[in-house]
Amino acid sequence: MSSELLTAALYGSSAFLSAFAVFAIVTRRSANRRKTAKSNSSDLSGDTLVFLIRDNAIVDANFPGQRFLTHFGAQGLDLEALSRGLHAAFDDAASLLETSSDNNEQRLLSRDGMFQAIAERTSNALRIKVQSRDSASLQAEDIHRLSAMDAELETLRETADLAPYLVWRETRDGTPIWVNRAYLEAVRDTYGDKRATEWPLPRLFPNLSLGGPTRLSIQKKAATEPNWFEIRNMPIGRDTLFTAYDANATVLAETQLHDFMQTLTKTFAQLTTGLAIFDKSRNLALFNPALTELTRLPVDFLSSRPSLVEVLDKLRETRAIPEPRDYHAWRKSIADLESAAQDGNYCETWSLAGNLTYRVTGRPHHDGAIAFLFEDISAEMSLTRQFRQEIELSQALLDNMDDATALFSPTGVLLQTNSAYRTLWNVDPDSRLTETTILEASHGWHEGTLPTPVWGDLREYALDTQDRVEWSAPVILADGRVVDCRFLPIAGGGTQIIFHIERAAESRQDEQLREAG
Repeated sequence: MSSELLTAALYGSSAFLSAFAVFAIVTRRSANRRKTAKSNSSDLSGDTLVFLIRDNAIVDANFPGQRFLTHFGAQGLDLEALSRGLHAAFDDAASLLETSSDNNEQRLLSRDGMFQAIAERTSNALRIKVQSRDSASLQAEDIHRLSAMDAELETLRETADLAPYLVWRETRDGTPIWVNRAYLEAVRDTYGDKRATEWPLPRLFPNLSLGGPTRLSIQKKAATEPNWFEIRNMPIGRDTLFTAYDANATVLAETQLHDFMQTLTKTFAQLTTGLAIFDKSRNLALFNPALTELTRLPVDFLSSRPSLVEVLDKLRETRAIPEPRDYHAWRKSIADLESAAQDGNYCETWSLAGNLTYRVTGRPHHDGAIAFLFEDISAEMSLTRQFRQEIELSQALLDNMDDATALFSPTGVLLQTNSAYRTLWNVDPDSRLTETTILEASHGWHEGTLPTPVWGDLREYALDTQDRVEWSAPVILADGRVVDCRFLPIAGGGTQIIFHIERAAESRQDEQLREAG
């Protein structure tokens, strides 16, 4: 019965070709059979459809009427098939079938104005006639045109049968007057086989309204999840044509994306690093709470999806970004920032008021998006400044010493020297691009002194971190001066070397002390 009902629906009111061609085709064919086929209503003209109804059943119909019913799935005199056919062509067709009406004769005009339906009521019967407003029979030259229309109807019926999406047509009151096979199968899956054989069929989407594209779902009996459809509509005269495409894959993808974004949001909410992701249109797509804490930007402002320029302007207003020299330089810096972030090269340190320091990094993301990371490195920078001050202080103390001094790491790398060292050995280790090792330094000392085994012993001492004790040894410079060298272990396995030059006055004083003794 389902295929018959579908055939009836397709012929009843095609969304692609006027349904009223059915009337014309039927009456044309009936005219060709007038001489060989007669019905109990043979007194009527061959281009008129006649139905006699008694006790809610068709008890008689002329030959054109019988053929008309077959186009709407009837196997005999089927009142439901007649109802479907009349609804396909006439508004308020239900009133034609009311046997209890006080109106003895009722006339309705078809939607295209080509046909007229007449309901004649008697005490015990209802006679319905459908005829062309032009009572003349079709002319011979119309035969080919009608045959082509018949063939086109069949082609369109088959095309609609194979469409993988739902297509249906509704009247203004929401009554379906034509559906394709996919819609019919959806009705069967949703409401059951019995409801799929009753006309008119139910609306699959009761809350459907006209307007732009919308997304609605139906719950099929055998399914655990709702079936989602993307629905579009188009007006056709006083009716509306609807198409519904399967949107399950889209809904699933959107749900998974939403869940993923929720997971990201929860993860980012725990970060102390501020995060701002701008989409390819440079509108803020995602941010975390740390961003609001670091930048002091209002949540409602960030939630409004501002552009990158608007965010930077807001940061400038709140002094959460380094103040540019002028507005033109500011605009250029924005363009440079976006360009560098696209290349993944943007990384700057923003020094702000209140001893705040942020490290801002820009990174490109998929599909042209850009992510900015805001890290509060104020404590790190404060510690760095403190270390720098301590290093500068220790360097000043070393430079105030008369004796040349050098400090080596446990691995034998030169860490620090003083000005006396640089003067004594005529070298500036800080000017080198590479590190100076104990081996390289001792070779320089060896070249500036007379041959001595002290430098070889020193190399072994500096690289041996086990059970070391302080020791000293004299060396003689190439100019004859004597240098007293002290080698001391320091905390962490490092080594300190102090070079003390014996002056002439000290030598004479030592000689006098030896003579007096």
